[in-house]
Amino acid sequence: MILKGNARAGGSDLATHLLNAYDNEEVEIAELRGTIADDLHGAFAEFEAIASGTKARNALYSLSVNPSEELSREQYFEAIEAIENRLGLNEQPRAIVFHIKDGREHAHVVWSRIDALDLKAIHMAHDRRKLCDMAVQLAEQYGHELPEGLKAWKQREQFKKEKLEASLAERAQQKKTGITPEQRRAEVTQAYNAADNAGAFRNALEEKGYILANGDRRPYVLVDQFGDVHSLSRYVKGVKYRDMIERLGALDPAKLPSVELAKEQARERLKAAEERAREQQDRDHDRDEDEQHQRDDRDEKIKRVMAEKWKAMERAQAARRQKLAQTEQAMLLAQQQERLVLHAAQHEEASGRLFRMRSKVADLISGTPALQSVLGHIAERTGLDPRERHRLENEALERRHEREKIALEGQRKALDKIDLRERASLERDLKREALKNRAKQEAKRGAKEETERVQRTDPRLSREGALGDEFNEAAQADHHGEHDDGDGDDGDDLRNKWDRHADNAGERRRRGRGYKMSRDGD
Repeated sequence: MILKGNARAGGSDLATHLLNAYDNEEVEIAELRGTIADDLHGAFAEFEAIASGTKARNALYSLSVNPSEELSREQYFEAIEAIENRLGLNEQPRAIVFHIKDGREHAHVVWSRIDALDLKAIHMAHDRRKLCDMAVQLAEQYGHELPEGLKAWKQREQFKKEKLEASLAERAQQKKTGITPEQRRAEVTQAYNAADNAGAFRNALEEKGYILANGDRRPYVLVDQFGDVHSLSRYVKGVKYRDMIERLGALDPAKLPSVELAKEQARERLKAAEERAREQQDRDHDRDEDEQHQRDDRDEKIKRVMAEKWKAMERAQAARRQKLAQTEQAMLLAQQQERLVLHAAQHEEASGRLFRMRSKVADLISGTPALQSVLGHIAERTGLDPRERHRLENEALERRHEREKIALEGQRKALDKIDLRERASLERDLKREALKNRAKQEAKRGAKEETERVQRTDPRLSREGALGDEFNEAAQADHHGEHDDGDGDDGDDLRNKWDRHADNAGERRRRGRGYKMSRDGD
């Protein structure tokens, strides 16, 4: 079901639109409520007449009801009443019109927004949001399938309802740790749902960096890797407190560490993790210097390539300009030559005894193709006075020369446009290349910062690092034991210690392939 509504004016135009029988196969006025007139134009005119006594500009509220499946008239009116109550338009004058278009029926409802007693417009706050909520509610009520847009709307609204509102203490913890309450709840809930029993849940929390402790006022609390205390029931989503206590009954709160002891354990883990992080930073610093030198070399290379591209473009444009200048120079010389030759022939012809026979000019025109195309039609007019003919010939030649200059100027302007476009294209490509390189550097920097943040905040890395160090020590002891003629007790002790750590941390050994972290229930 799709609901579209808006406050509007223009009642006469709206009435004409609703009564348009050309665009609709059937038009039916199903109801007019709260009006004296019995037609739409008159009813909407009454709505606007009452609104003239207020400051409201949009006195009408127009709604279209377009269901995805057929509805009975009773269902239509039931839906309209529910929408009216949701929008706060109860008992307001209204008109209901049904249309059948392309074989499908839909309805239009128009209310007056003006309260006739108070002469005030009813405020339509968040009407789009309310209509989306009603569309989802009515579609589910009548068993209609939701369109994709309403499905997404429903999911967003459900997420907002289930969103955990952070307290002041949680906001302060978020600023300190960078972990939002939603992220924490997701981790704890995932551990709770994945665990088969209370012990598995406690181990899962340990893997995520939380310590399950015995609280001062409640039996179970969480202590995170930074030593902050959290209510366990608040961060297990969708589970009642009574059900959670019943499920964790196998864990005796008295045997759990106290809050102070858990805080101390968390501080020790965090301290060890920070120490390893500092060592890693020292190693990263040396690597960063090398990478910076590489980036500088790469940036310098990119600058050289960009400069070469720019110079190549400028050389190509200069060559085009030079070619055009040569063409212009050749054209001007040719025009000057044509004028001189024509004037000389005309002068010789005018000074001769046989002035009317035009022998010189006629021979010049017939022997010069460039002049013949321009002056040939004048030469054929033998009855013209010679002086008039000379004038026409000069004017025709001047017009052709002017056309040639205009054409050349058009080429120059076209070159200007081409040069501008080429420069813009090159600048665009250079900027794009620079942004691409910058994005790569930002991505590398972001990945590095995220890795460092995880190393600082995730105690699992601390424990795994410690286990890895001890594993390396055991391997070295094993290697030396191969060449030791003694009993090799030190190597055996280290290997046994590693095996105990693996058993306690939920790790299992795979034959020939080292150790692997096991999940809950493995």
